[in-house]
Amino acid sequence: MDPLDPLDAQQIVVAYARVLERDLEERRHPARLDSLPFARPVIETAIRTAVTQLASSGQLTETMRDYLQTAYACLADYLDPEIVALMAEYRRSAEQLSTEAASAADRTKTPAWRTLAESSALAAEVARAASRDAERLRSEFHAFLEPA
Repeated sequence: MDPLDPLDAQQIVVAYARVLERDLEERRHPARLDSLPFARPVIETAIRTAVTQLASSGQLTETMRDYLQTAYACLADYLDPEIVALMAEYRRSAEQLSTEAASAADRTKTPAWRTLAESSALAAEVARAASRDAERLRSEFHAFLEPA
């Protein structure tokens, strides 16, 4: 499929929207980059093509623009599988500690505590990087709509 062709771009965007909606419903974010239906650059190009085509034909509604902008920015939450696994383990450990009835002193001796202690700096850096990427994608999206 050619993401620069408006008809192909539409199909690529629809396929990505299905995956995105599934991942959001199943609370799978961050999600694995390899779960995307097409390579991330292909999806980015397809969204750009769709947005510019819809805008130039006067069919880009505010609701559609907001949806596509969110979908574009959400690409930042698709990460390498190893990073997703680390973040999932970090989240599981945090949930486990928050639901345990043990004393604070006992909690610090658990594997969940060790996981949090050992990976918190990396998890924070991953979150910051994803946030920066999402902001960059939002800026790119706004640039699509600016007159040339």
